[in-house]
Amino acid sequence: MSELLQILLSFSERAGEIARSIRREPKLFSLLVEEKGETEKNQRFTHDFKTLADVLIQEALRHHIKTMIPSLEDYVQGEESAEFTNTLGEKITVKICETEKETANLLAKVLDGNAEAAELLAAVVHSDITLQLETELAPKIPELPINNLGIWIDPIDSTGEYVNGKSGVCQGKVYKSGLPCVTVLIGIYDRVSGLPVGGVVNQPFGVFDEESQRWRGKAYWGVSHSGVNVHNIQVSSPSSETENKVVVISSSEGVSFQEMLKKKFDVVHATGAGYKLLSVALGHAVAYICSKNSTFRWDTAAPHGILSAEGGGVVKYKEILKRHLSQEPSREELQALQVNYHKPNTASPIWCNEGGFIAYRSPSIIPVILDCLKDT
Repeated sequence: MSELLQILLSFSERAGEIARSIRREPKLFSLLVEEKGETEKNQRFTHDFKTLADVLIQEALRHHIKTMIPSLEDYVQGEESAEFTNTLGEKITVKICETEKETANLLAKVLDGNAEAAELLAAVVHSDITLQLETELAPKIPELPINNLGIWIDPIDSTGEYVNGKSGVCQGKVYKSGLPCVTVLIGIYDRVSGLPVGGVVNQPFGVFDEESQRWRGKAYWGVSHSGVNVHNIQVSSPSSETENKVVVISSSEGVSFQEMLKKKFDVVHATGAGYKLLSVALGHAVAYICSKNSTFRWDTAAPHGILSAEGGGVVKYKEILKRHLSQEPSREELQALQVNYHKPNTASPIWCNEGGFIAYRSPSIIPVILDCLKDT
């Protein structure tokens, strides 16, 4: 069993509980949202928000890794700046302190002296939440080479849906929007090759319990290392022929691009890069196609790790488009085109998935997609 995977799986559930705890208290939640600075914003959005939940989760993981596996501390990378501004205009660097009391005192400064809210958050951050690996799968997981690994985290992907707090709109098995599109993404990659070796995706708002009127989380994971692939995804057979033809994309894709895909696929717009990738891993869509530089390594690393464990992957869109493949590509061809995670781009934004990507579970879908897009 991989100790690292167990640590990250349990942490993902703690992260989910941080996200849920903040949403449960409206007055608290309103204090915890601020607009991102110009250098942090996603180019697709006029307004892009980060929340204290984002920053808390990211820094909690950094602190947790420092405690559990000190050699990995310097190789945890995330989306968010740890700097937060309170209503007095004071800039405070959020970090997890050694004790719950110290963390509460720091958070109280962010929350304009709201000690009660700060203590609540500090208690969740320092709580010991464990989510065990499945008993039947744990022995099959290969040990991972800790000294060669790096971690990408997106603490709350689809922050807009998290802020809005709607229950969600479904098309088939895919949520187009809403809290189920919110994900915690923790990806593991090889620092030498840059390829993913594993990932954990947690949906903090995966299931709404009608009896308790509360959300519960779902967690998915996969490991692909040294020829061993293990994951906890259970994919059911398509309930209809239509379900076999779904591709998910962002609503920001061009009209002509969408029309070309509609020749052979049912195109569904969904929110959140992490969630769209998860939809492919779960078999709710055959592919997620992104033609733009609008996503980042922290968006794709975790689900890429799961897809690799399923025999799929995330290949560079513009590069594979040049190949004009008319048949299923070989394993070697696909390996050379996988998105990697260890080197920044030469141009800004340095960590975007430059040129877009195609995420897939089965390599057989690649030539079908390329045939649709051959005239781009």
